[in-house]
Order: sequence, then C-alpha cells, then structure tokens
Amino acid sequence: MATQELKGKIFRKAGNGKGFLIEGNENWFNASEKVVPYLAKLNVGDEVDISYFKKGVKQEVTLIQKIEIKETPKKVEPETGEFTCEDCGATLKDGKYKRCWTCNKKSQDNPKVVEKTGTTKSKVYDEPKEQKEWKPKVDYNNPEKTAQIQRGNAGNMAAAVASSQQFSDPESATEFTILLAERFLEWLRAE
Repeated sequence: MATQELKGKIFRKAGNGKGFLIEGNENWFNASEKVVPYLAKLNVGDEVDISYFKKGVKQEVTLIQKIEIKETPKKVEPETGEFTCEDCGATLKDGKYKRCWTCNKKSQDNPKVVEKTGTTKSKVYDEPKEQKEWKPKVDYNNPEKTAQIQRGNAGNMAAAVASSQQFSDPESATEFTILLAERFLEWLRAE
C-alpha cells in the first residue's frame, strides 16, 4: 500500500468526527485513531495537506496538517489613510475589525453570509458545541453559612412584622423587633 498525498480544502466533516471530504474529491477520507484529535481541531473550509493510503475503497488518513494562509493586510484607503468596512465601506476607527458594527450584527443575525462576489454560502455546523449549564456554587453542608442565612431570614421576618406596628418610642420598637427575631430564629432552627 503506497502512501499518497493530497492538498485541498475540507468540504465536509462527518458527525462521528472521523470522516471528511476534500473539495473536488468525491470519496470520503477516514482519519486513523492517531489523526482524529487533529481533525477535531480543523473546520470546514480549512486548507489541509494529507497523507493517506487506499485500503480497497477506503482511504485511511495517516497525517493531516493545516496549511496556514497568510492574511492579506487590512484595507487602508490610499488617499485618506482610513480603514473601511468590507461590506458597506463605512469608515472605521482603526483596523482592528473588518466590518462596522451594523454589518457585523447583520451577518450574525442572518445564517447566510453574502460575500463581496455576490454569491451566498450557508454556514455549516458539523459538530454542535457543548453548552455548559450554569450552576450556582452552593455549599449547603457549611454550618456557618446555614446559621448566617437563618439569622438573616429571622431578621427580615421580624422587620416585616414590626413595620406594620405602631410604637410610642424607638426603644420599644427595637426591643419588639429583637424579640421577634429571636423567636423566628428558634423556629427556623427547629425546622
């Protein structure tokens, strides 16, 4: 089995993360176990250089490398020295971004991206990104935290009850609120 080499763009990736198609080639390539982690880091549209061998109709990939394409310099208008939006031509503050805010927002809202050539291509999401569910960090087994929460709850309940009462002086209001808070705290600890 002779090893063959091929350069091209990844046209499509299989859902199992092991197979892919190269633009202009109708046969699927299968990544060997050692190549699968490298393939996972690549995206549809990436230019790659692969080494493979044929095993019947199967094409087993033994090496895959991304071909780094050098970026073209950012557009600068020759007369004014200003940076402009790729899509609408609006003046940009600096060359940090290629599009203005409006055009960038439009491209994010619309799943189809219209290039300057006028052709439309759909974004392809071969592998869904794993979304992590946010969970608050709670340590319920901490007795100090539990006591602090109970004291706060007892104080809040006492203040709610005391606010509906009328007192002749502030000292009696304070004593009443403290008495209620202590009773509520006892009740909460008994639960």
